[in-house]
Amino acid sequence: MPAFPESAHRVIEISSDFNCSPKDLVRVIERDPVMTIKLLKLVNSPFFALSRSISSVQHALVYLGLNTVKNLAVSIATVATLPRRSIPELSMSEFLTYSLATASVAQWIAKHGLNLRDTSDYFVGGLLHDFGKAVFIQFEPIAYGKLILEAKEKNRSLTSIETARMGVSSAEVGAMLAEKWTLPAELVNCIRMHANCNEESSDLALTAAIASTIVRTMQLGENGDPYIHDFSKLIRKRLGCNQEDVISAMQGLPEEVNTLKGAVN
Repeated sequence: MPAFPESAHRVIEISSDFNCSPKDLVRVIERDPVMTIKLLKLVNSPFFALSRSISSVQHALVYLGLNTVKNLAVSIATVATLPRRSIPELSMSEFLTYSLATASVAQWIAKHGLNLRDTSDYFVGGLLHDFGKAVFIQFEPIAYGKLILEAKEKNRSLTSIETARMGVSSAEVGAMLAEKWTLPAELVNCIRMHANCNEESSDLALTAAIASTIVRTMQLGENGDPYIHDFSKLIRKRLGCNQEDVISAMQGLPEEVNTLKGAVN
């Protein structure tokens, strides 16, 4: 399994302590110059549209809160673990576009559909839900490329092909990776269960699944899976709207994703 940066481990460890000091979190992030630069670049991007420029991690913490800064740091660290090389069947640049778009849609759903104030956990859930595919690409590039082609030729879900040919799905591999990285249990569950969502699924897992469906319907980026689930009933039941409503509200998503890619790359 890919290693997670030590600074990100410390961010998770500190922020999971109920009595943690915000100064400790700032200190850990600032000891990682690359993470600091990318975090400030992201915070000052149009994605957040803050009324003033943020010049330090401490200022970001004051304006955005501990949980959001923690999740941004984890997101930046995770993106850094993506394989540098693509495979012919799936470009890593397109996969990052897809992942960031899913993160943005998941955050929008959490805010406007679930009426949550702090939506950063949903951004991270959308971003990381499919990262098991990156593990397969890194360690089994040729074999995994064949699975992607088979799924497209048969128009079947890539998850079912993975399980049949590899004995394990990318969702399970992603969850194993998240457990190794000691990510929160709810996020691990989201990664493991997003490919098999139903009415009993957690809001986080269902939101990631719905966001993925919307992003692939909008044809933003690529995750190698030709099969698009129909979540229309669940969207209406859990969110009180339909897929077309969400797509209509996300017309600025391509520009938003380009902004995010520029900040985290």
